[in-house]
Amino acid sequence: MREDPHRDLFDLLEHGVRAGVYPGCVALVWRDGAEVYHEAHGDLGSREGAPGYLRAVSRDTVYDLASLTKVLATTSLAALAVAEGRVELTTPVPAEWDRPCPGATLAHLLSHSSGLPAHREYFADLRPGRPERVLDRIAQTPPEYPLGSKAVYSDLGFMILGAWLERLFAQPLDRLFDDKIAWPLDLHRGNVPRLGFHRQLGARGPSSAQQHRVAPTEVYDPALHPEGVPSWFACRAPVRCAHYEVHDDNAFVMSGVAGHAGLFGDAAAVLELARAWLECTLPGLHPSLRDVFWTLSKVPGSTRQLGWDSPSPDGSGTTANVLSARASGHTGFTGTSLWIDPSPPDGRGPLIAILLSNRVHPTRSGPPILPIRQQFHRAAVRL
Repeated sequence: MREDPHRDLFDLLEHGVRAGVYPGCVALVWRDGAEVYHEAHGDLGSREGAPGYLRAVSRDTVYDLASLTKVLATTSLAALAVAEGRVELTTPVPAEWDRPCPGATLAHLLSHSSGLPAHREYFADLRPGRPERVLDRIAQTPPEYPLGSKAVYSDLGFMILGAWLERLFAQPLDRLFDDKIAWPLDLHRGNVPRLGFHRQLGARGPSSAQQHRVAPTEVYDPALHPEGVPSWFACRAPVRCAHYEVHDDNAFVMSGVAGHAGLFGDAAAVLELARAWLECTLPGLHPSLRDVFWTLSKVPGSTRQLGWDSPSPDGSGTTANVLSARASGHTGFTGTSLWIDPSPPDGRGPLIAILLSNRVHPTRSGPPILPIRQQFHRAAVRL
């Protein structure tokens, strides 16, 4: 029987729906100048969510991109800040945020080697609307390891980066992303962004004409947690389900706009920004600067670049062992991933692989997504 790589990929992603890894997803694979796969699978939500979510995913479904924010928004804006001479990679972290990472520079924050811990539940006793309170808490957090001695993937460092960028450009991060990235790359549908932040204005975000296109994330129903109510429920009350409200809890109490999470977008818009990195069409991003950001960190044992990640040498990571060492990418906790390989091992031209899902719906304790991600990339390179 003749091999059909497209059918294999389609069946794999449909299996993810049936196995409950995610209610639905959108996959987009771009190869050497052309889309070779762009399909929607499954539904926006599950039966454990509100009945209104049981609608089919479409190719323009918008997903909470979670930590893809770190590369698509924060790292992109940091690169433009360097290109414009507003800051250098060796510039020290501003004094008020230096205490948790003494001596750290912009490069240390981008490469996750600043001494900052990975995560803290600052949201536990905060309500949305005062992002500066989270930053104050970070400033009081002691360092966890010596500067530059290892890489610890840290949300905290990117929260600082987001605030630092707002200061450098004298603009809120969401408006800055729109002005510097979304509008120049035409990432809008009319006046509605296809890729951008969605600022919350209180315990509930504002209604939006785009909301029906957005996949929901977590359902905050204690009945789904017989082992006990999770710590993150408190900051969400009275919201029943995160629907066009950022899933990351620290980003939620920061009003949905932060350097580590908060970006929403569809797969086609993610592709456009990924191509802008690959082809250096993002205004101000020159090939030499792009290559600096896509260089492997010298921190011992690290797979990190500047903002971006690279494949795990042993094949245990998201990309298995099918992308080159030059690949750059990232994942998001909600079930999203983006990988860019300028020179895949098969020599057939650049590859961009995007998988967007809401695997945290109805809860974040579903089946692991890593096996699907690895098989997705194995199938993507065969297209």
